[in-house]
Amino acid sequence: MANDTNFSERESSNGFLRFIRFFVPAKGDSGTEKVRKAIFAASVIIFAVSVGQLKGYINTHKGEHDNIHGVVEQYEPKSDDNIRYEVNTGTEGVEIGAADLTVRKREVRDWAKDYLEANDDVVGYIKIPGLNDSYDEEMIDFPVVQGKDNDYYLYKDLYGNYYESGSIFADGWGRINEEGQADNLTIFGHHMGWVGTSFTHLSEYEQGVDFLKKYPIIEFNSIYESGCKYAIVSCFMINTDANDDNGKLWEYIGYRDFNDTEYRFDDWYSEISKRSWYANDAIKCTENDKYITLSTCSKLVEEGVRWVIVAKKLTPDDNIDLIKSSYTERADKDIYFPQVWKDIYGNKTVYNGWQY
Repeated sequence: MANDTNFSERESSNGFLRFIRFFVPAKGDSGTEKVRKAIFAASVIIFAVSVGQLKGYINTHKGEHDNIHGVVEQYEPKSDDNIRYEVNTGTEGVEIGAADLTVRKREVRDWAKDYLEANDDVVGYIKIPGLNDSYDEEMIDFPVVQGKDNDYYLYKDLYGNYYESGSIFADGWGRINEEGQADNLTIFGHHMGWVGTSFTHLSEYEQGVDFLKKYPIIEFNSIYESGCKYAIVSCFMINTDANDDNGKLWEYIGYRDFNDTEYRFDDWYSEISKRSWYANDAIKCTENDKYITLSTCSKLVEEGVRWVIVAKKLTPDDNIDLIKSSYTERADKDIYFPQVWKDIYGNKTVYNGWQY
């Protein structure tokens, strides 16, 4: 029995040594054998680094996800009832009269109360119903804030803390108050690439008309409204630097309230139509309608290009089923692309996945 045990131990030891010698360079190895072992060692190192990076990505993605949905769940809208809610105006200690006090009070919906208690810069809420992530939660589902400019919330969360994904925020010069909102309100959000947070998944509308038909409706309510739905009327790429389009720059953000001078509705509608990747003859757009414009970066071009989605607020005359069935893809040759896009992809639409 003792001899058998010693034999087994020697076999085990020899097997381990053979395993080591098979992968670790040793004196007497041929040149080919040394190359093979070196390649194997490099592969192990690359694999280990990749696993570490993947783990880092997963942890980052989960952290971003938990941050966003923690806020959403904490302040989930509960009711559409009207309430009177006094917003902090930063005038503590200032004596005001009855008329001024009335101005400081805003008529808001009940669902907005907790958001305003967290941050009185909250002006609304946006979501795309049914567009869910791997956690089965809606990917575009956020409170909307409005800062003093269009930089303040680029890297801040709802509480004002640093946050790489930033907040979803309305144009700082876009009117949105108890009297109503701008004819066209622009709402911004980052494209976060593989992390997938903020407005990243708006890029999925690049993939074709079938996706648009599946998710054509955007819900956006200011803190004074509820039940408002918007149908997408245009999706397009646009440059933000005139040098990227042969000196041409259309400032889509400037069209806040349509008027008869500098910001005419006809000019605006013509621009969003000629640039759009899709068309729909069932959506009737007039200067008396209300619109939202969602703006995010495109990862398909290094910098300076935005992916923009314009949607019209639905009226009782709009038929959602008819709108869904009426979307069509426009021919590439009929779409206006900025030169910086054409230099890379030519005059055609491209979709490389929502990460880009």
